Amino acid sequence: MSSSYELLCYTREATGREEANNEDIAYSMHLALRADGATEWEPLNENYGVFFAAGVPIQAASAESRRACVAAAHFVADPFDEARPATDAVAYGAVMPGIDITLKSLKDPYLFRLADGRFALAATRTARGGAPDGSERSAFLLALSDDLTAFAQLGLVMLRTGGGVNRPSVAFDADASRYVISWISDDGDARSASVVDIVAAAESGEPIDVVEAAVSAKSCHSGNLSCDCNIPNAVPGNVIAVTEEEASKLIERFGRIYNVETSVATQHIDMAASREAAREAVQALAKVRADLVYSDGSGATRVVDWNKDELEAIAQDAAEGKLQPGDTRTVSGRIRQTVYPVPFAVERADPSVFAWNFNGKPMFMFIATDDTDGNCVDPNDGATHMPLRIADSIEALSDAAGGRAKEIDLLKCGDYNAEGRAMTGCFWAPELHVIDGKLSVLFMPCFDGPATNPDGTPNDRAGKPDMWTGSCHIMQLKQHSDGTDFDPREPENWTVPKPILTLTGGVLNPIQRISLDMTVISDSGRWYYAWQQVGSIWIASFDPARPERLTCEPKQVVVPEFAWDNMIAEGPNAIVHDGTIYLIYSGSLVGIDYTTGLVTAPAGQDADLTDPNVWTKLDYPLQKSGVYNGQWQLGTGHGMWSNDEDGNLIYVFHNAEYENGRYGGRDAQVRRVHWSKEGMPILDMQAAEELNPDYADITMKIVVSGNEG
Repeated sequence: MSSSYELLCYTREATGREEANNEDIAYSMHLALRADGATEWEPLNENYGVFFAAGVPIQAASAESRRACVAAAHFVADPFDEARPATDAVAYGAVMPGIDITLKSLKDPYLFRLADGRFALAATRTARGGAPDGSERSAFLLALSDDLTAFAQLGLVMLRTGGGVNRPSVAFDADASRYVISWISDDGDARSASVVDIVAAAESGEPIDVVEAAVSAKSCHSGNLSCDCNIPNAVPGNVIAVTEEEASKLIERFGRIYNVETSVATQHIDMAASREAAREAVQALAKVRADLVYSDGSGATRVVDWNKDELEAIAQDAAEGKLQPGDTRTVSGRIRQTVYPVPFAVERADPSVFAWNFNGKPMFMFIATDDTDGNCVDPNDGATHMPLRIADSIEALSDAAGGRAKEIDLLKCGDYNAEGRAMTGCFWAPELHVIDGKLSVLFMPCFDGPATNPDGTPNDRAGKPDMWTGSCHIMQLKQHSDGTDFDPREPENWTVPKPILTLTGGVLNPIQRISLDMTVISDSGRWYYAWQQVGSIWIASFDPARPERLTCEPKQVVVPEFAWDNMIAEGPNAIVHDGTIYLIYSGSLVGIDYTTGLVTAPAGQDADLTDPNVWTKLDYPLQKSGVYNGQWQLGTGHGMWSNDEDGNLIYVFHNAEYENGRYGGRDAQVRRVHWSKEGMPILDMQAAEELNPDYADITMKIVVSGNEG
C-alpha cells in the first residue's frame, strides 16, 4: 500500500469541562495526521474524540426494547454486565438511558488493518469515566471502519484467560493467514493468541485459546510512543500508515473547511431586443450571486451588494442605445456576509427562527424558552411566559436590535389549556411550523405538581410548577373564512393549547409522564412528530388535519449510547437536503457539556421513520463546545434549521452562559450552515472560513451581444 501520511490514535488525560475535555470526551479514540517526514502532528476534529465506546444494553433488556440501540446492534450478551432488573420502559419496547443501557469509555486504542485492508480498532473497554468494568480481565473491544468516519462496533473479543488483557494489539500475519493478538497480563508478562477470523470471534462471543509461552514485548502494544507527539494531554496509542486518499477523507470530515476562491460568471446582455428590455436585463443583474469555492471542493452561492450607481449607469446606456455588440462593462460589488450579534438573545433557550408569509408579507419570527438565570421552570419569580418576537429581518429579532423590548407574551402563567388546566410553568421549547396550512406552535407547558409523586413519595414541587407534569401541546393561529391568517402578534388570535395524545387518547409518555421538544417531519406524503421522552427521541405519525392526535403508537428511535450524549437525547429538528433527512438532536444534560448529535434517513423513499433501523447515527457530535470567531462557546445544542432573507440555510441554537465558574442560563445564537463536498452540514464554520476577507470584493463582467433594436 502506497502511503504519504501517518495516522496517530490516542486518548487524552481529562482536563475539565471548560475545555470540552472531561472524562467522557478524553477517554475516547482521537486521531491526528502528519505527512511523511513531518515532525508535527495535526489533531483532527479540534482534538476531540472520533470513536466512542458504545453503551451495553443490560441482559434483561428484550430484543424489542433495544431496537434503538443501533451502535450496539452487533453485541452478544456481555458476561461482565452486572445482572439487574429492567425498568418499566422495557415493557413499552424501549430502554431507559443509563439504566437499561450502561455507558462505557475506552483506553489504549490500537489501529490495525484487516486482511481486506479495512481499518479495525482494538482497545480496552472501561466503565464510563475510565474505571475498570471487568472486561479488561479477559477481553478487549473491537470495531471496524472503512474510512474512520463511521464505525461498526462488534463488542468484545473474548480470550481464554483471567489474568488480564492490558494494552491489546492485533496484526494480520499474511503468511499464516491468521490474526495475532498480543497483550500484557496483570503480572506484566507478554501474551498472545491467534485466530483465523477475528470478526467472527467477536460476533460469536466464544473465547480464543491463549498461547502459554510469552511473546516478545516488542510485539505488544506499548501504550506509549517513544517520542512526544506534541499534542496537549495526549496519551498516545499507535501509528499506522495511510494513503493520501484516506488522509484526504479524514481531513475533509475532521479538518477545517475554508473559502479559497470567489467568482461571478460573465453576464451577457443582448441588444437585439428593445432598449427598454436591455435596460431591464441590466437591472436584473442586481440579483446575480457570487460562487464560493472551498478547500474540500465544495461550493456555495452568496448575494452580492453590487454598486448601484455603476449598474444604473450601464442600464441608462442600454436605454439610450449606447451599448454596442462586443462592448464589455464591469460592476464592482461586495459579497454579503451578515454576522449576527453574539449572543443573539440572552437567556433565550431552545430557540426557533421561522420565516413566514403573513398574507403576502414576509415576516420573521423568533420564539424560545425563557431561561432567566438558568431557571426555565418558573423564572422571574413565577412570571413564566412564552416570548415571541416578530420583525422584517432576522437581525432585527436580536437583542442588539431591540428585539427583547418588543417581545409579545403568547402565553402567560395561569393561562388554561383545552382541558381546563392552568399552565403555571415551563412553556419549553416552542417551535413554529405550518401544519395543514395553519401556523402552529408546538411546546411543553407544565402544571402545579400534585402532593405525591407516582411512586407515593412526597413531591417537593407540590403546588408549584412541576416539570414532570409537562407534556407536548399544540396551538394554532386562527384563520378568516377566506383562508387568510389572523395577526399572530395578538395572543387572542391563537387557539387554546391542546395536549397531543396517542391514537387512543392516552398520554404520550406512560412511563414518566413528561414529554417535550416536539418537532415536525414530513416525508413521502406522511407527517410525523418527533420529540423527547424517557431521555430519548421518539417518533409517531399524525394527521395534519387533526394534529392533536397520533395515528400510530410512538416508537423510540434514538437512544444516547455514548458518553458524549450522556444519558439524554432531546431537541430533535429535521431538514431534507439532497435526498436525505438530517435530524439533529441534543446530547448530554443541560449545561456546558451539551452537544449536538446527528441521525440521517433516506428522504422521499417511503421509509418508515418510526423504525430505528432506518436511521444512521453519527458516532461523535456534529457540534460541540469550542472556539468560534475567537471566543469559547460552551454547551452548544438544541438547534433548529431555518433560512435567512437570502435563502441561505441557518442554524439557530443556544449555548451556556458560563463565566468564572458560574452557569447563568442559555443564550440563543444564529449561524449560517455550509454543506461539505461529501454532504455533511458544517455548523461551526467561522466568519473568515465562510468568506475569506481577501475575496469579499468582487467584479462582474458584462458582455454586450446582438444588434440594437
